[in-house]
Amino acid sequence: MDMPRDFIGYGRNPPAFEWPNGARLALNIVVNYEEGSERNPLDGDAHREDASEAVFPVKPGEREIHQESVYEYGSRVGIYRIIDLFDTFQVRPTIFACALALERNPPVTKDFVDRNYDIVSHGYRWITHAGFDEAQERAEIRKASASFQRTTGQRVVGWFNRTPQTVITRRILAEEGFLYDCQSVSDDIPYFQDVQGRPFLVVPYTIDCNDGRFWRGTFNSGRDFETYCIDSFDTLYRESARTPRMMSVGLHPKIIGRPGRIGGLERFLEHVRRHPDVWVCSRTDIARFWAGRFAPPGTWNWPVSGP
Repeated sequence: MDMPRDFIGYGRNPPAFEWPNGARLALNIVVNYEEGSERNPLDGDAHREDASEAVFPVKPGEREIHQESVYEYGSRVGIYRIIDLFDTFQVRPTIFACALALERNPPVTKDFVDRNYDIVSHGYRWITHAGFDEAQERAEIRKASASFQRTTGQRVVGWFNRTPQTVITRRILAEEGFLYDCQSVSDDIPYFQDVQGRPFLVVPYTIDCNDGRFWRGTFNSGRDFETYCIDSFDTLYRESARTPRMMSVGLHPKIIGRPGRIGGLERFLEHVRRHPDVWVCSRTDIARFWAGRFAPPGTWNWPVSGP
């Protein structure tokens, strides 16, 4: 059966290890770059995108220009505000990038490549694979991979498509040469899952330390985001005195990139900078470290082969 469930995990027996250079907490900051890949009648979609600051009704098949502009803000303004902040704090983030979004914004793509940002596939477009048959899903995964190779010159080895994922996604990823998947929020450190009788690496993500909560109405100000991220960091940092932990933060240029919100991210990064032994790193850094340290024999696609 594809995707068995595991309610036990590491439990009281997490593996004994240290992050590189003796760090106790690994912090990965993710930017979801989706602008230009969301659903839109211009791209042949029957329905336009409905994830937005505010949703206004339109007839099926019609464009909603106000909603489109929300996404355009992210690619025109918000992403540069985030990049500048990362430059200030010397943060190398992970970009959950939709391949089409990079195709449609070469200047932003160049900024990512020039700064050696970690690119993880967010799919070719920002669409769920739910309802796809295996051939459709495999074709989308291959299409995204080929696009990243053209736009960034990189082979992408990590994956996180728009939820929900299918129960066969990890098998396809393993067969297509991916090292790891991020479609899980079930742990505070990476783990291996059985896929077709072989271990496959999962590097968990987050939906709570995530600026998407502004759109869901549970964050109202940059202070809300800052407070929640700092509280999460402080708990994990305290626990990491006993056993190392990992923390993820999820961002979107169209959300956190707004002037009234970006300060929350800045103050969180200032808080992090005051703490020693924190490894601020990319998701692929974590995946390669974990596989290098803990990969069982027969682990899918480890060591990573090819360019």
